[in-house]
Amino acid sequence: MRVAVKLRDLPSEWAGACRHAITTLNGVFRTKHINAVLEADGHSGPIISVRVDPSIVGLHGHTTAESSNGVLTAADVHLPGNPLVSTPARVRKPGSGVLQVIAAHEFVHALGQTDHDSHLMTWQMDVAAGDTPSQDKLRAGALLLPPIVLSEDSVSLLQSIWP
Repeated sequence: MRVAVKLRDLPSEWAGACRHAITTLNGVFRTKHINAVLEADGHSGPIISVRVDPSIVGLHGHTTAESSNGVLTAADVHLPGNPLVSTPARVRKPGSGVLQVIAAHEFVHALGQTDHDSHLMTWQMDVAAGDTPSQDKLRAGALLLPPIVLSEDSVSLLQSIWP
């Protein structure tokens, strides 16, 4: 099933991160037989509306979703307005990889995973700041993200929601 992800009016760094997260998640979904295809600015299927929320601080977002008979009808993804990482040298904006992980995490919430488990859907991720923003990662347990990795529990849940 196609799912339209509306990226209108996002700052360029978030729009690019969301597009990359969509591409990566679609690859995971194909491989794991999850019948959801995210389409950036698509025109069919349920709509996930994405916006930046200046009131959200930190490296996490907030997602609400509506469904009818267990099927997604619409979702709102709110991304942090001023994400920052603290490095030994200074506080700075994170690299695009960190933004991709945040976006992918929220998209999986929008698709129906409300609980947190592990991998991409870990509740609390720690920053593994690189020497440059492009080297930044988020630590989910023993994993460093990106790359975007779903746990087997997440895969099973999404397969049941999107057969």
